[in-house]
Amino acid sequence: MAEDESYPLFIDKIDSKNKSSHDFFLKAKLIDISAGKSWTVIVNNEDAKRMGILVGDELNLSWKNKETEVGVDLSSEMVLPTEVGIVKDIWEKYRIKDGDLIRFTFANRAPSLQAIYKKLFGQKLTYAEMLSIINDIINHRLNDIELAFFIASAFDENNFSDEELYFLTKAIAQTGDMMKFDKITADKHSTGGLPGNRVTPIIVPIVASFGICIPKTSSRSITSAAGTADAVETIMGVKFGTEEIKEIVKKNKGCLVWGGALKLAPADDYFIHITHNLGIEPYSKLVVSVMSKKVAMGVSHLVIDIPVAKTAKIPDMETALKIKNIFEKIAKEFKIKTEVVISETHGPVGKGIGPALEMRDVLRVLQQKENRPMDLENKAIKLSGALLELTGKISQGKGEERARESLISGSAWKKMMGIMDSQGGNPTIDSESINIGEYKYEVIAENSGTIKFINNHNLVEICRILGTPDLKGSGVYLNKSVGESYVKGDILFTLYSDSEQRVLSAKDILGQLSIYR
Repeated sequence: MAEDESYPLFIDKIDSKNKSSHDFFLKAKLIDISAGKSWTVIVNNEDAKRMGILVGDELNLSWKNKETEVGVDLSSEMVLPTEVGIVKDIWEKYRIKDGDLIRFTFANRAPSLQAIYKKLFGQKLTYAEMLSIINDIINHRLNDIELAFFIASAFDENNFSDEELYFLTKAIAQTGDMMKFDKITADKHSTGGLPGNRVTPIIVPIVASFGICIPKTSSRSITSAAGTADAVETIMGVKFGTEEIKEIVKKNKGCLVWGGALKLAPADDYFIHITHNLGIEPYSKLVVSVMSKKVAMGVSHLVIDIPVAKTAKIPDMETALKIKNIFEKIAKEFKIKTEVVISETHGPVGKGIGPALEMRDVLRVLQQKENRPMDLENKAIKLSGALLELTGKISQGKGEERARESLISGSAWKKMMGIMDSQGGNPTIDSESINIGEYKYEVIAENSGTIKFINNHNLVEICRILGTPDLKGSGVYLNKSVGESYVKGDILFTLYSDSEQRVLSAKDILGQLSIYR
C-alpha cells in the first residue's frame, strides 16, 4: 500500500442497507484511558459521517488473528480523520501499537440476544443457549444494558430452574481457565456482607497444616471495607499466574491469592460489574458466581459460610435457607461435597475493620497473642473443623478440637509463614508491626452501658469515608464489641486513616451514622 493512499480504505463500496458486509481500515491511536468492561473506540466525526457510523454503534475490530466487538464514541479533537482511538483495555490485551492498521466492520446483533429475549419471557434455556450468552459476554458482544436485562430475569425466584443454574455455572466455569490440584482439594467461602469476619487467612493455614490441599482464591472489596485479598495484600503478594500458584500450593499445600489476576470464570467479572453498579444482586446469581469459580479451581470439598444479620447481605434465616438450598443443588451436580454453615450474628466478627486492622487480628490469632479477638478465632476453628471432617481427614466430632490444636501448637502459624515466604512476604512479621493509619480519633463513652447491636451498614460507610480499602491502614477498631459493657470514659471505637482530612470527615459524620446501640 502506498504511503500517500488516503484513509479510511474500504474493501468494498458502502451499502447502507447492508452495512455488515463491508470492511474499512483506520490507523490506531492509543488512548491512555481504561474503559473497564465497556470496550470503546473513538472515531473522528468526519470519518463517522462518511461511513455512516453513529454514537452507540457496535463494530467488529480485527487485528492480526484477534477479533472483538466494540462500541463507538465520536470526537472532533481526540483523534484526527483516518485515526481511531483505542482505549487501554484493548491495546494492552491485543498489543496494538500506534499507527497499526485496524480492520472494522459493522457488527451484527449478538446471536445470544434471542436467548436473552427467551429468558425474559420466562422460557427455559438449553446449555447451548446459556453457553452462547456467556461466550458473547466475554467477547464483548453484549453491552451493559443487554447484560442487565439477562441479570434482571434472575430476580424472579422461579424464572431459573435448577437445571438452568447448573448450565449457567458450567458455562461460566468452562469459558475460562480450569485448574486441577489434588484428588481432595478443599475450600471455604463466605457469602460476605459482614464487616471483619476475616477467617479465611486463619482457615487456610490450619487446613493446610493437616496436609490437605487448599488453594484459596479471594476477591477484593466491592462494597465492604475490605476483601480477603485487600487484607492479605498488607503482608504479602496476592497477584500470581496459574503456574506460580501451582508452585506455591505444591510447596505449602495452600495459598492466599487474588482471583482477579487469573482467568477463572471471566464472565463472572462482567456480572459483578453490572450488579455492583445496580447495588443489588439476585441470590441465584450470588451462588452461581461462587460455584463457577470453585468448579474452575477443581474444588472437591467445600464449606460455605452464610452469616445472617439484619444489616448484613443476608438479612434473615428464610433467605439464608433459600441460598443454602441453591448451593447444595448446584454442588451436587458437580459432585462437590459441600456443607453450608448458617450463623446468626448481631455485629462484626473480629475487632479490626479495614485491610491492615483485619490482618492484624488474623496474625494475633495465628500467633496466639493475649489480645487476639476470640470471636474471630472461634469462628475460624468452627469452619476449619467442619472442613477437616468433610474431607474425611479427621473423624466426625473431632474437627474443631484438632483445628484448635493446630493453632495452639503453632502448626498453623508455621504453615502461614511458609505461604508468606512463597508469596513474597516477611515470614517473621509480628502482628503488632503491621502498619496502621497514622492519624486516629478515639470515640469516648459519655455514660455506662452494654453494646447490644452494631450497625454493619453504617460501620462500612464510615470505613469508606476513612479510605478503605484503597488506603490500607484505614478503618475502625472496635474497642468494645457486641455484648461487652463499658463505663464513662472508656474508648468505644477508634477511627484510623492514612489521611488526616479523612479522619476529620468521618468524625464529623458520626452523629448521622450511629454504629453502636
